[in-house]
Amino acid sequence: MRYDCFVLRDAVPLISALVALGVLGCAPAAQEAGTCTLTDMPEVLVLRTLSFALADANGVSEGFDLDGVTSTDGGESGCGVADFTSPDGAPGIDNAFSRLEPALNSTEAKISVIEGLVQSAIDSGELLLTVELGGVDDWQTDECVAGQIGQAVGTPMLGTDGLLLDGQTFDRDEDIGVVGLSEGSVSSGVFVASGLSLDLPVQILNASLVFPLRDGKVRLEQGEDEVYRGVLAGRVSAAYVLAVAKTQAVDPAVAELLGVVLTANGDFDDEDGTWCGAISVVLKFEAVGAYFYGD
Repeated sequence: MRYDCFVLRDAVPLISALVALGVLGCAPAAQEAGTCTLTDMPEVLVLRTLSFALADANGVSEGFDLDGVTSTDGGESGCGVADFTSPDGAPGIDNAFSRLEPALNSTEAKISVIEGLVQSAIDSGELLLTVELGGVDDWQTDECVAGQIGQAVGTPMLGTDGLLLDGQTFDRDEDIGVVGLSEGSVSSGVFVASGLSLDLPVQILNASLVFPLRDGKVRLEQGEDEVYRGVLAGRVSAAYVLAVAKTQAVDPAVAELLGVVLTANGDFDDEDGTWCGAISVVLKFEAVGAYFYGD
């Protein structure tokens, strides 16, 4: 199997300024997924918005049941961190990062500030994440759809609403590879895939670190307005974030607060086996159709 290294460059912060200068790390190149094949002319989408998908006051959240169990506060599963319910009533939605919102909003790392920085990076062309879908025979039902995530290069044109216009053509970043998705399929007009594993270099306040999103999933749906809306989710190493943050120029009081809320809300074991050392995160996005020069 061939592996590509995926590096998203020239982006901005993600948690006190979420978002990536890139995605460092290697993932299987998505040329095949079972019998699915990424064709020579895949459908290309570019993300025009990216923000946190936070649970509402009623415990409803977009996202996925990543661990296959429904956890309750103080229960034996999910590290005793309660899961949420999806908008259509499905239980077990993992989005423990939502529980950090009050703590973050008490510091300069406010959610609104983070999301504003992310949007500015997209609008300027610093962060042009792409999704490519191959082998979509029917947008209502297709049991095998290949997919991959990459990055485009270029200066986007914005519409009167301030968002990226549909149908623009960009260059591929030839210095990077792609992140392959697995188990992709379409059901009732909704594309879902798993196998999302990204290393996002991000900045938390003054600390530069890698934001490792693991064991993730992606879902997107085409709207009648030709805008695709979806979510991506996975788990992030809380222990790693804290360890790196403590070596950087972070306000000790803020670092201590982050340590408390991350540790208290870890709902997954970390990659190294650390018990409850990772936290689930859900991001939502909008995407529009795009093209690559030369394709």
